[in-house]
Amino acid sequence: MDEATPAEGDRATVEWRRVSLDGVPSPVVRRVPHLELKLEHPDLKPTGRANRFFPDAVPYELDGRSRVFYWRPALSASGPLDDWAVACATTHSLAAFDSLPAGVPPLVSPDGDATMVVVDGAVGGDATTARVRSYDPPELRVDAVAESVVELTVAGEVREVPAGERRRFGLAEQRVEPAGDDGETTVAPELVVRYPGRRELYHPEPGTDSRVFPSFGLDLDDLSNPLPVPTAAGELDDAALATAVGVDLSERPYPERALWQAFAYTAFDPHADAAPTLGQLPEGLMVLRDGAFDEQ
Repeated sequence: MDEATPAEGDRATVEWRRVSLDGVPSPVVRRVPHLELKLEHPDLKPTGRANRFFPDAVPYELDGRSRVFYWRPALSASGPLDDWAVACATTHSLAAFDSLPAGVPPLVSPDGDATMVVVDGAVGGDATTARVRSYDPPELRVDAVAESVVELTVAGEVREVPAGERRRFGLAEQRVEPAGDDGETTVAPELVVRYPGRRELYHPEPGTDSRVFPSFGLDLDDLSNPLPVPTAAGELDDAALATAVGVDLSERPYPERALWQAFAYTAFDPHADAAPTLGQLPEGLMVLRDGAFDEQ
């Protein structure tokens, strides 16, 4: 790209744009009960994989507070933007409910004439998948959420999961037709529910293609522009970049290293097609977008 010169030794030069504070999309920051759901089908043979080079959601503790960072957009467009009673994370997306009871967001997805189901997966992360026909999704509902427990209706039965715990509920067997194979097979879906309790949730402003990151102790005022980006074998070296800009990853919570990698590659990849635009909010959060923000 025009903004990156060929590597000189072990560095490439990357230009970036700084946006004024009033032009930075405002990320969602909510302290709400955070529920995690996934519907797995361990009886099936995986035929596909949903890979994420970096996880969508990164949970960790900072200064005694439980937080979860959704650094790129994951929020369902149909949810509320202001009043959240609970946030519900799945292998597919993040949903917000403003009142309960409420039906859970989709845990399977249509795929042509078949249904894509998760064989084994992680909330906000990677998953192995399979395509089946004649699949009947279970009826699921979140009934109530308290500080100490979440209550759900699972296929007509009331289930409780205490805060800080995970439960796996076996569901009724059903006959399905694996796509691409002749005949039927029996599957017994398993609903996995984890209730970490109340968390401080971060998410990019809905309706934008922005990204949001913690500060990592970095002040954009101290970041040179253009930025000499360390490389190894022609690719960005994220650990060396942290050292070069004064970010001590050893002093940060370990899960923030995944966020730093996502930030480094999203913002300063020397092979990117456009210069990134960066803004920093007064509390330190960094907001990033490939290309310029739309000025209001």
